[in-house]
Order: sequence, then C-alpha cells, then structure tokens
Amino acid sequence: FFLSLSLLAKPIKNVLGVVLSVGEKTFTIFVPSLGLSTRAFVDEHKDRFEISLQGEDGKRQIMMQRKGGQVVGQGTDHRTSQVCAKVFAKLKVSCYCKEKAPIDVKVLVEGNWDGN
Repeated sequence: FFLSLSLLAKPIKNVLGVVLSVGEKTFTIFVPSLGLSTRAFVDEHKDRFEISLQGEDGKRQIMMQRKGGQVVGQGTDHRTSQVCAKVFAKLKVSCYCKEKAPIDVKVLVEGNWDGN
C-alpha cells in the first residue's frame, strides 16, 4: 500500500524485471530493486504492442511486437521492436500506482533488458 502511494508521487522507470510465470492474459514479474512480485496484464500493453500467445502450459510465452516498428532506447543505440515474455526473461519495466481501485503497483513493460 505505502509503496503504491510513493509510486503515485514518483514512478520508477526503466528497471529490471524478471518474468516468473506466464499465463494467457497475465504474466508475473519480479522487480528486484523493489523486492516486488506482481502481475502484468496483457490488456494494459495493447496500446503499444501487438500481442500474441505462443506455446503451451510449460513453455508458454507472450510475444509483444511494438506498434510502429523499431524505436531507439533513451540515450543509446539499442533498438528493439519485439519483446518475448517467457519464464526467466529479463525485461525493462516501469512501476506505477494503479489508477483504479484497489490501490496497488502496476508494472508496464518498456522493452528488453539491455543491462543499463
């Protein structure tokens, strides 16, 4: 609750997130810098990504193709247009406070983790 309220005032952007599990409409992400594990909803990413589900239960993955093609990462030449959310994948995520009740942390995928 208190973490959510602090993220309302100051969202955390572009941090490491590790995918722990993948479902049909959600995937669980662990954010080590916050010690937080939460679900990311596929529907919250549809405005920025074309999304497809591949594989079956044990090897399921969510492919996220960025709308509009490749984009340049902030301050780097790292280009990415496709993100694969599969178990133990490292992703670049941003953490916000949910806009609707109940108050909780919302995690959005920004791209593939590039180590920065």
